[in-house]
Amino acid sequence: MPAAVLTAIWAPELALQKEVLSLTLHNDRLLAGLVAIAVAWRFRATFVTIVSGLLALHFFDWLI
Repeated sequence: MPAAVLTAIWAPELALQKEVLSLTLHNDRLLAGLVAIAVAWRFRATFVTIVSGLLALHFFDWLI
């Protein structure tokens, strides 16, 4: 159950832009979330996941 609750919190934050579903490459939050998910899967380290997600978010925000 905790995984379902956590997913219900972060999934809308990644997939929605201005209350509209946005699953495109122009969604910087979604791209940063995918980077963080990949890092979490590979390294299984919370701090590394958070830092990589934040860096990716700033990078994609600057890029897009």
